[in-house]
Order: sequence, then C-alpha cells, then structure tokens
Amino acid sequence: MRPAYSVATVRAAEAALMQHQCHEDELMRLAARGVATTAKVMLDAHGRKRLLVLAGPGGNGGDGLYAAAFLRDWGYEADAVLVTTACHEPARAAAEESGATIWQAADFDVDSAQHYNVIVDAIAGLASARPIDKFTQDVLAAAALRRRPILSVDMPTGIDAESGTPASESVSAQVTVTFGWARAGHAFAPECGQVVVCDLQLPDGPVPFSIALEEAGAPVAHIAYEPSVRSPYQWPTAPVLDGDEGLVTAPKPVGCTGPIVDPTPGIHSNKYTGGVATICAGSARYVGAGILATAGAVGASPAMVQVVGQPEIVHHFPEAVRFDSVDQARRTQTWVIGPGRGTDEHAKLELINVLSRREPVVIDADALRIIAGDTGVQKLVREHPFAVLTPHFGEFSSLYDAMVGSLDPTRGRGTLLRELADALDCFVMLKGRITHVTGPGFPVYGVDAGHSFSATPGSGDVLAGVLGAVLAQQFFLDGADTLTPGDAELAIMEILHANSLHIHAAAIAAETPEGYGVATASKIAAALPQAVARLNAMAR
Repeated sequence: MRPAYSVATVRAAEAALMQHQCHEDELMRLAARGVATTAKVMLDAHGRKRLLVLAGPGGNGGDGLYAAAFLRDWGYEADAVLVTTACHEPARAAAEESGATIWQAADFDVDSAQHYNVIVDAIAGLASARPIDKFTQDVLAAAALRRRPILSVDMPTGIDAESGTPASESVSAQVTVTFGWARAGHAFAPECGQVVVCDLQLPDGPVPFSIALEEAGAPVAHIAYEPSVRSPYQWPTAPVLDGDEGLVTAPKPVGCTGPIVDPTPGIHSNKYTGGVATICAGSARYVGAGILATAGAVGASPAMVQVVGQPEIVHHFPEAVRFDSVDQARRTQTWVIGPGRGTDEHAKLELINVLSRREPVVIDADALRIIAGDTGVQKLVREHPFAVLTPHFGEFSSLYDAMVGSLDPTRGRGTLLRELADALDCFVMLKGRITHVTGPGFPVYGVDAGHSFSATPGSGDVLAGVLGAVLAQQFFLDGADTLTPGDAELAIMEILHANSLHIHAAAIAAETPEGYGVATASKIAAALPQAVARLNAMAR
C-alpha cells in the first residue's frame, strides 16, 4: 500500500520544490516526462502510435502539452486540443515546435477522436471537481466507440481530488499518473483506474517529491490496487530520467495490500491451529446465505469451521461442525453473524449473546440492520473489544443515519467512514469496487479490486466467511482473545488481506478460456484455495 496526501499538502510540497527551480517549468517538464512515459506504455501495449491530449488552461494542461512534445520527439504522433481558449503558452510552443497539431475546441472534429489510440485527460488535475463540459463529453464518447483508453494526469477531470467524489459528469480513466505519492482522492475514486506514481527530483532540489510530501504533512489515506486481472500494461523499472536534468522514476503502480499470512498447514498443524471461526448465518428463508458464508470460511482456511445454522449447511459442507445455538458452540477465535439471519427477536438476542463475548466478531447483513435500529445493541458494539462491520453502501447509509445523522455523500466517503467508526468505536469495512477499511483514530485504507466481478448476489456472504477465517487464524497465532491498542493496525491489515483474497477469488471465478465473463458467489467461494495459492506465490 502507498500513502495518499491531501490537496493542501500536495500544494505545499510543490511550492517547496519550486523554490529550487533553475528555470521556468523545470518541475513541470519533469512531470511531463512521467506522463509521456506512462502514455508510451499504453500505446506500446496496443502496438499503436497516435495520442490526443485534452489540455486545460493551467499547469495540468502544461503537463499534457509538454508530454505531447516528448512523445513527438520519441517518434509518436501526439496532438492536442485546447478545451478552453487559454493554455500554458510555453508548453504549447514546445508541442508545436515538436510537430504536434494543436486545435482550439471549436475547430476540432469530435468524431476524429476515435482515430487516436490513447486520450490524455490533462484538463484540470487537482482543480478537477467541476463537471466536464459538453465538448469533452463528446470527445470521450467518440473515443469510447472504439474503447480507446484514457490516461488522466493527477486526477480524472470531474473527480474531487480531496474526497474522490464525482461531479455529475466526469472522466473515467483506465490509468491515472501522479507524482511523489498518491492524492487523497485516488483512494476513493474508482474512476482513477490504475494509479501509477512517478517520483520527481529537480537537479538542485534537496529532496524528491515523495520526501517533500512526507515533510509537508501526514497521509490522510492509504491506497492499494490488487493485480487481480491480466493487465495489458508492462510498467518499466528503469528511471525515465536520471542525470543533469533531474530525476524521474518509472511509473510504478501503487501496489497491493502486502503478503498474507499463509494458511497452509505446517508439520505440527492440526484442525485447530488455523483458528476456529464460528458462523451464525442463514435461516429457513435464506439457507443459501449460511451455505455461502460457510463456504467462504472453509475455502480460506484448513482449520475447523463451526456453524450455528440450518442442517442443510452441513449437507453441503460435512467438514463443518453444526450447533443449534451460540451457547452450544465450542472454543472459537472469531464469530461471523448476520448473513441471511433475519431481524426478528431471536436474531437480535443471538447478536446480543455474541457481542457479550470477547472474541472478534464480524457483523454483516441483517445484523447490521439490527444495530441501526436498536440503541442497546449499539452500546454493545461500542463496548466490544473487536467488532468489524461489513456494510455495502445501503447498509452503511442506514447505520450512519442512525449513529451520526443525515448522510451527505458530497462530504466524501473518507470523512463519513471515520465518523461512523468513531461513533461505534469499531472497525468498518465498506464494500465496493474500492473497498475501504478504517477504525477509530486511523486513516482510511482503500483497495481497488481492479474488477467488479464481486458485484453479484451472495458475494458479501462469502466475504464475511473469509474474513472470519482470516481473523481466526491471526488471533490463534497471537494467542489472544481480545484486541490491544497496539494490535489495531495489524487487525486492519488482516481485514484488508481477507478482502484481497476475495478479490482474487472473484477474478479467478470470472476467468474463462475466452476471457473474463461473470462470477457467481458459489464460484468465488470455490476459487478461494486457488486464490490462496496465487497470493502466496506473488511478490507482494
């Protein structure tokens, strides 16, 4: 994972670096080399040469125009359209001198955009919160007819660089290139696509951009992107520039969540040494939820899985041990409660029973609805040493409305997540294309799955089981039954690793000999052992 910084911190770091420029646009030209190299990777992946820059009036547009000049010098056909009448004139002059054609928006044939192989969004960058205009919408629509990839510089236009909140009309990029470290909005906006980072250092600069950011402030979020599906892009490792003109490192993906704890048994392992997860899921009406949650736990761990649920569950998973009630269950390291469980009085009393215990508890689905509607249960959550809530956005909204007040999405998911985690004094994992995890006093960690194959019924039930199994393993290894303050960051990382395991299982489930198709929850669960093997084999 990589840190992500606020817009104010980014601007402060830029200002500090620019004090060491020897001539105008020195830092901008370094950034442009990073943009040009990123674009070159995208062009080369498809064996194509033509690129169009959509250039805004400020420094972001300057990055794009200078990048067009570099690409021309490297033998590519790079042109640009000025989306407003103003532009960064020195960059425009450099692009024209290199041979690029520069159009005013009024003179550009929008349909011709489809004949370019990559579109570079260099319109607004950090000042990107406003919706894109009609001209830009039309250009992107034309490019989409042939599925032309979009490269955004710093931030897709129309996406707030601080909160990641999209405007009514915004750019959705395949790749976003940024500098130093990621911006806060990258951790919240799936419209960024894959985020890659180039570090920059001026010839007379005392530190690179990354260090300037670290000196200017603390990160407000952390970002990861799981390499779960095959990428057409092969990112270089050698520096773009390293000499008298300064340093530009190769565009580097923000990276994944790191190595998982290997669940495969060792020479002294037995059925308990991976930690025991107990699943309270499913009901007469929703038997499938219990089956899927159990499938997630069984697929993620070789250790014992206990079930408090319908008899049909053990018909599907005879290796699971079934009990009629929570009180009958034997030793356990974690509880998973809520999927398909219902919200009646019996389900509420069961949740209260689990929350009265000290082991970690993963709370999902129906149990979240019980919490949203009952102040007594809310108090038990606050008092519990290790509760993890796993809502999708609808469930999150209900919890937020109950605990904090009316939800205003324009304030950004980061702020909303931290407020709910503080209000309930627990960990929260908000599921989505980018899944976010936080806890009281912690920044938000965002992990982009790189795909949306998990958007299918029952996928969340599987994830709840996976999370229960992963946490059970960690708590067995720790030999603890409660969370200490020093363990909180480790707990967040294990929640993230469980999510990563689910991400890769979904990608495996969707893959066919003809390419990627769709995944079902059952197939995601069945792919978990292969996902474990993949993550163990990866350089993470």
